Amino acid sequence: MLDLKNGNNEKFVEENMCPIGLASHLLGDKWIAIIIRDIALFNRRTFNDILNNNRENISSGSLSARLKLMRDLNLLDIGTSEQHAQKKPYYLTEAGISFVPILFKLAAWTAEFRTPAPDIVELTKPYLDEDADRMKWLLERLRAFNVHKCEEPEPLWWA
Repeated sequence: MLDLKNGNNEKFVEENMCPIGLASHLLGDKWIAIIIRDIALFNRRTFNDILNNNRENISSGSLSARLKLMRDLNLLDIGTSEQHAQKKPYYLTEAGISFVPILFKLAAWTAEFRTPAPDIVELTKPYLDEDADRMKWLLERLRAFNVHKCEEPEPLWWA
């Protein structure tokens, strides 16, 4: 996993890796993609919401470590909640939002060559057909929800 405390070593690694190797180095952890999915597509914004509602059963320690790493990688920002001072909602940054089309490409690959959960495959199907306008719409909505924070999405707003 990326160690941002040792900046000189990581800078050397980053500057000397090919783009695919660097992406694998930075984002090759399964939990990062799952957390981005949960925030982007299922509007799970708080630690407990992500912890208690994902299909993959991430542990609290793994979630805590990944959320910190994702903030360090500038994939996430932390907001504040007007309802509860302790609740800290997570928002995707532009870098996190830009990863969403990659998630759909991964979904398309597994849908073609493996047998993932059919209910989720069905939800993603409109985006798996390479519909550029639909993906553009999705990314614009994600920016409204996460970057501009001008509205709150409904559950499964993208489906």
